[in-house]
Amino acid sequence: MAWDFQSLFQRHAPGIARSLRRRGLDAEAAADLTQDAFARVIAHGPAQDVSDCLSRAYLYRVARNLGINHAKRQALVLSLPLERPEAQRALACAPDGEAILASREQLRLVAEVLAGLPERQRRAFLLHRIEGLPIARIADQIGLSPTRTWELVRDSYRRIVLRAGGL
Repeated sequence: MAWDFQSLFQRHAPGIARSLRRRGLDAEAAADLTQDAFARVIAHGPAQDVSDCLSRAYLYRVARNLGINHAKRQALVLSLPLERPEAQRALACAPDGEAILASREQLRLVAEVLAGLPERQRRAFLLHRIEGLPIARIADQIGLSPTRTWELVRDSYRRIVLRAGGL
């Protein structure tokens, strides 16, 4: 029996969101995590077909784990009133308009370089730099040897540094 995600969402999303709110999340965070739970289940659901009862339990477990991760991340966030000296020091270190413009120009140049790369090379670079995948895994995905894949990534870095002055 295949999962009917639309009916699962209609039946269980309100209960999952309530469950997350009972765990201390605000309504907006609970709604976001509910959607994230369904997105994860759709992308990485159980390998075998399972009954509706098990799919419900699985959905709640995924949502619960996302809620726990969210709470851990929130606990790491330090918020200070702007009047405190620590906040004033942080504000003093904020970039000025000129630095922001220079950074935007660098980003534009990097995007220009990436747009000019061949598709396979651009994909290898993005998987390495953005996704953080190891070269061997990227090589498997794009169908090249690890050595050739590393050459593509290295060449991408060189082009960016020459054109945009680095990352």
